[in-house]
Amino acid sequence: MRVMAQVQSNTVQLNTVQLGNNRHPLVMLHGWGQNLQSLQPMGELLATRSQVHIIDLPGFGKSPPPPEDWDTANYADRIYQYLQEQGIESADMLGHSFGGRVSIRLAHKYPHKVRSITLINAGGLQRQRTLQQSMRSQWVRNMRNAFKISPLYRDALLTWHTQKYGSRDYLNAGAMRGTLVKTVSEDLTELARHISVPVLLLWGEADTETPVEMGHRYHTLFANSELITIPHRDHFMFQAEGSHLCSYYVDKFLAQLSSKELSK
Repeated sequence: MRVMAQVQSNTVQLNTVQLGNNRHPLVMLHGWGQNLQSLQPMGELLATRSQVHIIDLPGFGKSPPPPEDWDTANYADRIYQYLQEQGIESADMLGHSFGGRVSIRLAHKYPHKVRSITLINAGGLQRQRTLQQSMRSQWVRNMRNAFKISPLYRDALLTWHTQKYGSRDYLNAGAMRGTLVKTVSEDLTELARHISVPVLLLWGEADTETPVEMGHRYHTLFANSELITIPHRDHFMFQAEGSHLCSYYVDKFLAQLSSKELSK
């Protein structure tokens, strides 16, 4: 069964797709700059076991942007509200990249609403940098700060700096740029330490956006986690035939959870 819905709240409307009507709800959240369609092939595979809810996060896909610059706590609040609207007492969460950040925040803020988390190449930890990389980053920041107080050509200099050193996500963010700046700098280390639900970590070893070392760090932070690294896979390892590979591990993980619940 496939249901498409527009869910209205006091803050922002959500565009969603619901697949299947089987057993426990699984809520899937996409990465930055993506939309629910990126996760839909995997969602269709997982719908044989779960009641799948794939959501366009506010500001992406067909969901309008938030009324102001949000952080991941605001996004978690909106997903919590969605769970309430749908009558979902507890859900399995699956988040890719930015969606992983939101899933972690939701599990920390509303632990009674989350049975488990699957993180696919998730963000939320500060990147480990070499001394040379740290020095270059500081030099870029110092240059921008100098341009901000320049008495001549300030706007032109800042525009040049943005085009030269801004990330792809930053350059493409448009009206969501303030939200990107808020969320990309968040460090979820301490939140992860306090999450006790089962966590499945799926990581592509060739990921350059959220390197596999982040997966290893998350594995040490979560009290109850399993890390699976997949060779030659990048940040979007769930795309194309990768949807079958990822759904295999997620389905196995969820089946084990259900089996443990039934045996109690």
